[in-house]
Amino acid sequence: MAGRLAIKELRFVFCQTSSHSNGVRRYIMNNYEAVKAANPQLPFIVRECQNAQATVMARYDFGVEKRMYINHASEEEVAQAVDELAGQAEQINSSVAANPQF
Repeated sequence: MAGRLAIKELRFVFCQTSSHSNGVRRYIMNNYEAVKAANPQLPFIVRECQNAQATVMARYDFGVEKRMYINHASEEEVAQAVDELAGQAEQINSSVAANPQF
């Protein structure tokens, strides 16, 4: 998943020591550079917090956010979660633009 993303922010929250966050840590270590190279303006935020439940969050247009819980996920499952969130961007962005809640 090193292609260009149609999201505004990608954020990971996880525990820096717990085994339930191993896949998230591996995903970040192995994919951060490729994601940033393909998306230099994308905020790729990493938040470590003791005993935190592992999550990945994407922010779309108009501040819409979606979160997926990825406790005990492998690196490949984390990549699938990121791909799923990124794949929903066009649909979410266009539906929010067509129906603004202002």
